Amino acid sequence: MIIYLDNNASTQPLPQVIEAMAGAMTTHFGNPSSAHSVGDRARKILDEARQEVASLAGEQSEHLFFTGSGTEANNLSILSALGSNPTGKHFVTTRVEHSSILKLALELESRGCKVTYLEVDASGQIAVEELKKLLGSESVDLVSVQWVNNETGVIQPIQELTKICSDKKVLFHTDAAQAMGKMEVNLTDLPIQYLCMTAHKFHGPQGCGAVIVKGARLIPLNFGGDQEKGVRPGTENMSGIVGMGKAAKIRRESLRGSIKKMSELRDAFEKQLLSQLDFASVNGDTVNRVANTTNIKFRGIDGHALIARLDGAGVQCSQSSACTNSRPEASYVLQAMGLSEVEAYSSIRFSVSVINTMEEINRAASLVVEHAKKLKQFSVSAA
Repeated sequence: MIIYLDNNASTQPLPQVIEAMAGAMTTHFGNPSSAHSVGDRARKILDEARQEVASLAGEQSEHLFFTGSGTEANNLSILSALGSNPTGKHFVTTRVEHSSILKLALELESRGCKVTYLEVDASGQIAVEELKKLLGSESVDLVSVQWVNNETGVIQPIQELTKICSDKKVLFHTDAAQAMGKMEVNLTDLPIQYLCMTAHKFHGPQGCGAVIVKGARLIPLNFGGDQEKGVRPGTENMSGIVGMGKAAKIRRESLRGSIKKMSELRDAFEKQLLSQLDFASVNGDTVNRVANTTNIKFRGIDGHALIARLDGAGVQCSQSSACTNSRPEASYVLQAMGLSEVEAYSSIRFSVSVINTMEEINRAASLVVEHAKKLKQFSVSAA
């Protein structure tokens, strides 16, 4: 039995999503820019998908632009907000952002942009007052704070943060890749100028993302045709977009039930580990987090070794973001929260989805306990 518990890295596309994507490549294979009936049909399903994805965020479709990934959406948004010349601009973000934000921040610094990094506490939360104080004393052009952390599932106080930025007339961007489909997101009353997401976090296809833009501009990174209102020229990834739209529709219609199921699975898994392993504890806020994620510290154990053992036993999990997981460094997110390098190495992220079953969760928990105890015995013997 293969038990996949790395759903924050990527989820398995649902059968209905795969069917819709196949239809986009067969029945609706036309180019939506073509001025004939086949193009018209393709354009119609493109518009329907845009509406479905926007609706998942409680937004109107005209504000949504499709991209090739969440990373592209983040880069497009931030570079647009800061303009073609970021020299002298001031960009504020956090120490626990996804690599698509932090690596861009380094590039911006090399171009003369001032970057300020907000710290987080042991729970993974940023201090709202710290941002308020910063905006009250310095000129800031853009604030970027992820809605949900990809490693811990911790939810940031976006409503408070956006109000602070709005009061100071500062643009706000959020990487909502881990929030979409895992909690209720409604942009109607939130002053967020840029919100980014990606399909493969809620059972859509990989390689398709989107950005919702309100009261701000997007500056193209590429040049060519008029697709996506000229913001992202090039023939649209129709199968990916249709798949994203279908996945968004399914999740929107089942959101509360999905959250309930994932929460039950995660909590059952977590309870079994914590009750049977006195050296295990949860990293981050256990209240303000999305329903599907738990990050467990196994004190005194090599996390890489435990992951390898679990993989051999049929359980897939990870230590950090898939974009950085192959690197040997310990999680920068956990270290920003105050964990030592050794503690970060001993921590593992488990993320469930609606596809998982309670049978799988019980089996996985049993295997984690079994192999963690064995590794703990080895570490004690070696000491």
